[in-house]
Amino acid sequence: MRRRDTTEAVIGAATGTVGRPRTLVLGRLDAEGVLRPVARSTPLRPDTARDLAERLAPAEPGHP
Repeated sequence: MRRRDTTEAVIGAATGTVGRPRTLVLGRLDAEGVLRPVARSTPLRPDTARDLAERLAPAEPGHP
């Protein structure tokens, strides 16, 4: 028997560089509303990394 559970999460960070992301760090809000890391993705496929890189921007000063 196989079982798959799914849930929603937000992309909290990406490893690698803005121009070439390697993996995603996923997070969920806890009961107090604090974003907590819950998982890291497998390495991104080259086409997925390129698509994501087009949407990323460096964090602004003061970003946590």
